[in-house]
Amino acid sequence: MNYQKQVTRVEIIEVPERFYFKVSKASHYLGISPNSLRAYTDLGLIRAKILPGGHRLYRKDWLDEFVERLPDALDLKKRRN
Repeated sequence: MNYQKQVTRVEIIEVPERFYFKVSKASHYLGISPNSLRAYTDLGLIRAKILPGGHRLYRKDWLDEFVERLPDALDLKKRRN
């Protein structure tokens, strides 16, 4: 019996917006501590997917939205002083 193996080439396309970051990687991406990230999530400043066990997952576009809104948050802080 002669079996011929056929190899199909598969191209993998990475779409970072579809992947989720765990707390440690998301905080590293933002340049903040994991505890700050958790606090901002609890305050509703950063969107997260919270799993039944309490683990938080973050999409790249959610983290980018938070960064884009930062100047607005800083302006509010300056107005209060």
